[in-house]
Amino acid sequence: MAEIAGGEDRRHEFKRKIVNPESIAGEIVAFANSDGGVLYIGVEDDGKIAGIEDSETVFQTLANICRDRCIPPVSPMIEQYRSEDKDIVVLTVLRELNRHKPYRTAGGRFYIRVGRVKKDATGRELIRMAQSAGELHYDETPVIGTGMSDFSMSAFETYHRLQFDMTVEEHLSQSGISMEKLLRNLRLLNEADGEKMLSVAGLLIFGNEPQHFLPQSRISAVAFAGKDEDSDILDRREITGRLPQIIEDARIFLRRNIRSPAIEHGFCREDIRLYDEKSLGEAVVNAIAHRDYSLSGSQIRIFLFSDRFEVRSPGGLPNAVTLENIRLGMHAERNRAVVNLLTHLGYMSAVGTGIPRLIIRLSRLLSGREPEFEIVGEELRLRIWSVSR
Repeated sequence: MAEIAGGEDRRHEFKRKIVNPESIAGEIVAFANSDGGVLYIGVEDDGKIAGIEDSETVFQTLANICRDRCIPPVSPMIEQYRSEDKDIVVLTVLRELNRHKPYRTAGGRFYIRVGRVKKDATGRELIRMAQSAGELHYDETPVIGTGMSDFSMSAFETYHRLQFDMTVEEHLSQSGISMEKLLRNLRLLNEADGEKMLSVAGLLIFGNEPQHFLPQSRISAVAFAGKDEDSDILDRREITGRLPQIIEDARIFLRRNIRSPAIEHGFCREDIRLYDEKSLGEAVVNAIAHRDYSLSGSQIRIFLFSDRFEVRSPGGLPNAVTLENIRLGMHAERNRAVVNLLTHLGYMSAVGTGIPRLIIRLSRLLSGREPEFEIVGEELRLRIWSVSR
């Protein structure tokens, strides 16, 4: 089998036989908490086929381990093969069938797959797994150290008038609820250890200084003279502030640095559009709305090259979204409160078809080239090509 010849790696693990069910459960859990993988029983660590004597017993033992020693139970594919006149059993963990992360063993261990081995997941990795499974919305959790003094009432008043067509005071008077209750209902205020704190969404949309507490919420924008990052830098800016202001400042940065060429027709000049502005705007807003804000060391990066625009968003793809179905409009809300607020403010559509309708279709119509999506490590990259010059 070609996979065995390739040796053990992030998605392939070899076991001579089942000795310790808890250890086998750990391998299965590690695959389930990562991107899936394949466990071979009857294969030495070096890839030599050892075979097994009773494949039926091994088959049943693996099924029992997945059901009884993996919590929640893992749904595997278990198959029997014959190689070099010896029987082996192959257990496959598919990411698509196992989305109830995080998984743990009956012994209480949460594992992930790192290279050729399984490792205990850190607390932050557990949070991110729960996020990807839709079990936890990080943007609704409290930001330690914040309070109402960090909340901009003027920004909230502007939003409130737009959303409810009345002042905050009128709303509170009519509903009979307190300001604290209103903010809690909107997932903008939380409580930890008896103290009121702004949620991540509350700070990002209405905070006085969001980057003081969440420096990763800024955008690094760079315009290059050439086609790669080694070329001269024409413009660079760290874009900070509340998310609505970041969106507007990113738009200004792109307008300033997209230098449209022109064709002279006698006394007339015809400017050539290099990009569809709606497409670029949707790309920026999507990155801001759906990035993983729990990644404290990573900000969104916008790169403008001579032949393309790139937005690099920390956190990869959430839940059931893949590089294939994202192009069809498949989406999962990693940041539920942020998405709702940006939708109310008019930056997003509630329909959820921005990628196929605005990014892909409009870019393709103008440049004749398909936008490209790519996962590099923990970063989702979107590449939009300019019109050829």
